[in-house]
Amino acid sequence: MSTSSRPSVRAATALLALAALLAYGPLPSASAEPASAEEARTIARSEAKNGDGNTSPLPGPADKRASGREGAAKKGGASGGKANRERPAPPSKKLRLTIPRLGLENVKVGDSPDQSYLDREGIMHLSGTGFPYQKGSNTYIAAHAIGYAGSRVTYAFRDLEDMKKGDRVIVRDAAGRTYKYRVYERMIVDPDDFWVTKPVEGKKVISLQTCWPEPSFEKRLIVRAKIVK
Repeated sequence: MSTSSRPSVRAATALLALAALLAYGPLPSASAEPASAEEARTIARSEAKNGDGNTSPLPGPADKRASGREGAAKKGGASGGKANRERPAPPSKKLRLTIPRLGLENVKVGDSPDQSYLDREGIMHLSGTGFPYQKGSNTYIAAHAIGYAGSRVTYAFRDLEDMKKGDRVIVRDAAGRTYKYRVYERMIVDPDDFWVTKPVEGKKVISLQTCWPEPSFEKRLIVRAKIVK
């Protein structure tokens, strides 16, 4: 964990809030408007069963573990439209990510299925999921909310819960092509809800994932954006 005092202060505050909770509201549905930061934090459980760090934040790889999951999203992409067309694969799987709301600009994102890679880098594209140059893809990017000492990128998705409908997400592939997305939904899921890594019928999307809420991190917060250009 970072040597900064920010995580410890926020964690202590969150622990006090969790201890005072007597009831919990329902989790927001995938189609619901994003909750405010304060509303989101009250959804957490007071007993963080996964707070010991034994649960991997990664939900995949999707191509091996998502098959057969009840309620999985149907495969398939949107038909027609230049934004959703298939493009030639670039020479590398590396991406560059820009999210103005989070203060991220041109951040390098590598491809891996491994937890150790995520811990080292702080952010990664989940192997086995789509890329923005593929038709009907769900480009799945996971990042830590806090990170670890020595991580290349820390706090990458710390404020992911603050993303709002219409916020911009911009991706550039290794060939220099740019793909622009707009946020359209947010959801909170369990660590084994692998269906979130699958393609979304009728859409070409990018999914941004982090562990949530601090300090338990027992759930996964997913923000999705659909391609506009």
